Amino acid sequence: MAGDERAKTTGFLRQIPLFQSLTQEQDQVWSERCETRKVIAGTILYDPERTERAVFINTSGMIRAVLRVAPGKELFLEDFAPGSIVGALVALNGHWENGFLMTITDGEVIMIHPDVFREILEAHHDICLNLLTTMTFRMRQLYLKISEHSYLDVKHRLYNALLRLSLPSTDNPERRIIAPPLIHAALAEHVGTSRESISREMSRLLQDAVIERNSEAIIIRQPRELLRRLSRVAIAPPLVKPASCPA
Repeated sequence: MAGDERAKTTGFLRQIPLFQSLTQEQDQVWSERCETRKVIAGTILYDPERTERAVFINTSGMIRAVLRVAPGKELFLEDFAPGSIVGALVALNGHWENGFLMTITDGEVIMIHPDVFREILEAHHDICLNLLTTMTFRMRQLYLKISEHSYLDVKHRLYNALLRLSLPSTDNPERRIIAPPLIHAALAEHVGTSRESISREMSRLLQDAVIERNSEAIIIRQPRELLRRLSRVAIAPPLVKPASCPA
C-alpha cells in the first residue's frame, strides 16, 4: 500500500533529518507515496534472494547491516539508530548481492520505493547533498573500521568502538554516554571478537575508572584517556559523531 493514513492529513518525512528541508506541502506529497510498517526484532528488511529493493528509514528501533563473507559466516557492519536512512545505495546502484538488512529490535520503518527515492533526489538537490554528506561519513567510518581490524588489537578496537558508539553527555560535556547500555555480546560484535575478551577489557576499564556502567547507560568518564591510549598506536582516532549529526 502506497502512503499512510497520517499522510492524508500531514506528511511524516520532515521528522527525519535528511528531509527536514521539505516544506509542509512537499512533505505531504512525498509522504503519500511512502509506506510505514511496524516491525518486530529479527525482521529481514532486505535480502537479495527474498525481498525487493527499498529505502528504509527507522523512526524507532534499530536496523543492522550484515555482510555474508562465506557460507555460514557473517560480518556485522553497523547498527543504525532511529532517524537513519538505510538501503539508499542499494536503491541507487542495484542489488547488494552479499549483504542483508534486519531489525534487531521492535520498531517502525518508513519504506520508500527506489523510483520514488530517485525522484526526491532529482527534485531536491539539498536532500541529495545531505545524503552525499551522510554517505561520505559512513565510508570514512568503514575505512577506519577496516584499518582497525588490520592493525589494532582487541582492547584498542574496543576503545574505538566505545568512542564511536557514544554521544556527548548532556549533564557533563567532558563525558560521553552509550544509552541504552550495550551488553558485552553486542560490543563483541562491534569489535569483532569474543564476549569473553570484551568482558576482560571492560572490567579493566571499570577498575581504572575510565568508564562506569548502570542500568541506563555506559558512561565514559574519561574520553581523553581512551584517546591517549589510542594515540600510542599508529592509526587515526575514530570518527565520533556529535549529538546533532544525523545517522
